[in-house]
Amino acid sequence: MAYQLIAFDMDGTLLDSKKDVLPSSVAAIDEALASGKDVAIASGRCPRMVLMYRAAIPHVRYAICSAGAAIVDLFEAKTLETTEVPATALQKVMAASHGRDMLIETTCDGEFVVSRPEMERCERYSLGVYKSLYREQGTVLDTAAEAEAFTLDPAHRIQKLNLHYTCDEDRDVAVASLAGENVNVVYCERHSIEITHASVTKGTGLLALAAQLGIPAEETIAVGDADNDLPMLRAAGLGVAMGNANENARAASDVTVADNDHDGCAEAIHRFLLG
Repeated sequence: MAYQLIAFDMDGTLLDSKKDVLPSSVAAIDEALASGKDVAIASGRCPRMVLMYRAAIPHVRYAICSAGAAIVDLFEAKTLETTEVPATALQKVMAASHGRDMLIETTCDGEFVVSRPEMERCERYSLGVYKSLYREQGTVLDTAAEAEAFTLDPAHRIQKLNLHYTCDEDRDVAVASLAGENVNVVYCERHSIEITHASVTKGTGLLALAAQLGIPAEETIAVGDADNDLPMLRAAGLGVAMGNANENARAASDVTVADNDHDGCAEAIHRFLLG
């Protein structure tokens, strides 16, 4: 099979454990693009959090952001498609979580909102590695109450909601509140959930982008490491698990490459896209 498009998850895949893009990945991406292949990002991150890596990967044009809720043209910083979380789901999960110790991370129109007190103690939610990212790229509100009010404001178009807890018990209460709602709920980080509209996943985003580029689904490759990558690993013509991938991602993939600190992304390009 001659593959035409490869899509990389970011955290745990294209980004190494220091949240940098390896030089080997940059070189392989540029080689693929020069050969006429397409390379895309497929991330749970909002567009702003993806755009911050433009200097590292300046020639990658398209990104599937917010776990499939937005398809973005990075060259023009323009959203091509977007889908919002249903308001009833937002109301239910916020009501179930009200008063619990959590960090609210809300993606709205390509940007994301967090509250300052919770952001400053990211380590409590097993998110210490993201603290500088929140500070530098987020819209930071003064209190958790403001973040909750922002999330529930019907004037805001919420593409994705991440709720980060300190324990599985609080997380599971939130998940139970969403039974019957038209949403996808994915477990992420240590005690966190990621909520999007039921019609979107990284898999639907991959197929939508491939369709826009005129590329058949069977000519796509998806590379990932975690549970929110499962839909695209299954939807792609070839699913590739990183060497650091969890067991679910490995089971959903066709092949495995090296980990994100040891040139796994470059290996995926050379073996399967250019090989």
